[in-house]
Amino acid sequence: MITPVPGSIPDVPVESAAPPERDLPPTPWAWRAALVAGVAALGLSVNALHASLGAHAPRVQAAAGIVCFLGVAAAASRSLQSVRLRTLLWGIGLQIGLALVVTQPAWLDGLPEWLRMTWVRSLLAVAGGGIKNLVAASDEGAKFVFGKLAEPDQSPLGFVFAFRALPPIIFVSSFFSVLYYLGILQILVRLTARVMMYLMGTSGAETLSVAANVFMGQTEAPLIVKPFVPRMTRSELLALMGSGMAHISGGMMAVYISYGADPVAVLCTCVMACPCSLYLTKLVLPEAGTPETAGTAPIHAETPYVNVIDAAAGGVKDGLWLALNVAAMLIGFLAFLALFDMALGAIKPGLIWARVPAESIDWWPDDLKFQTILGRVFSPAAFLIGVDPAEADKVGTLLGIKLAANEHVAYVTLTKNPDFTGLSERSRLLAVFALTGFANFGSVGIQLGGIGAIAETRRADLARLGMRALFVGFLATLINAAVAGMLM
Repeated sequence: MITPVPGSIPDVPVESAAPPERDLPPTPWAWRAALVAGVAALGLSVNALHASLGAHAPRVQAAAGIVCFLGVAAAASRSLQSVRLRTLLWGIGLQIGLALVVTQPAWLDGLPEWLRMTWVRSLLAVAGGGIKNLVAASDEGAKFVFGKLAEPDQSPLGFVFAFRALPPIIFVSSFFSVLYYLGILQILVRLTARVMMYLMGTSGAETLSVAANVFMGQTEAPLIVKPFVPRMTRSELLALMGSGMAHISGGMMAVYISYGADPVAVLCTCVMACPCSLYLTKLVLPEAGTPETAGTAPIHAETPYVNVIDAAAGGVKDGLWLALNVAAMLIGFLAFLALFDMALGAIKPGLIWARVPAESIDWWPDDLKFQTILGRVFSPAAFLIGVDPAEADKVGTLLGIKLAANEHVAYVTLTKNPDFTGLSERSRLLAVFALTGFANFGSVGIQLGGIGAIAETRRADLARLGMRALFVGFLATLINAAVAGMLM
């Protein structure tokens, strides 16, 4: 028997109490067409003027990219007339403000130190150093179990992913479980959420879940607001899902950093994704209901652990499952990418129609690969985050791999594939910003299973919102990268 909880609609089971929502006027198709045309015109204009912009070209590209990505989101909005400007403008301001204090561009040097807020970068640097120390500590455990296989400098095999990149996931997961048991994570989440709630005017439950994604994964963060998920509005559900795809978990941060990614950049993009994913959600699907937690920030702090030791052991178990899942995903998706490359390499126009003259198919590449196709498709997005046009195809390939496979495969490709070792430092850093998120097709299924388990009767809404959440999450990572590209 299902029993109501305090605060629910009287005599109505919690699981069936989906809130009523009013009908919003749809965005006129003429507006959508005008926005798409404007985005295309701006992108083409910047591309045409690139050579004449000189040293300012990368920053102009990225600034235009922010406008273009927001234009695409506006064109996809369910009801552009119903968007709250307070949420949108404060969200953009928070995102750019955080990027400013972290990147500290040269033109800020004349300002007083208190106004430049250099302590924010210092705080992120300390946190990043802490994660590096966690990775180093996990290395000691890996060396004891795997011996020289976990030491690339000592092993004749060099770097072995299973022995080097996966152990940090296990230990960092255990560490975060202990922080959660002690209530430290909840304090950090509540502080972050209250700032965004106050400025952006969003509901407590959705803002808490967004803030939790900085530290937790896309299936763990919703547990912070578990009692409220069944009664969330559709816009709140989209914020819950979209923010999950715009972030990575603490374990994945450890993997990125173990590969040599800048810890401050990884942490910065995760924090920037909080306001970004929230305002993009309200742009794509404006609020049409009355959130139950408007003006409040209630945290659900239930934990299955009895003490710190139990929390550490439970975190190890969860981390092991995640590490095995990452390894299995890499094996499967890299194998599929290799298979696609084999198939594309065997295809020739002459095989399809023998009468095609040889001279008319000289343009067909002899070594056509799946990543080449992805690079061409996503190169405009790579260009608009501020990547040099000569490297846009390669970064576009990484974006495509992230979307089609997952961020693990894309990051392994960036760091280990010899075709990508020649990327400039700027392009590699922008790629890290753009790849820091769970936005891929597989995550739609993961969220349907994870969030659907705590809100069974909202599964249909979750399924309908799945592709929108993917759109929001992917776009948030691109805007994060573009903001960084504009300021670098």
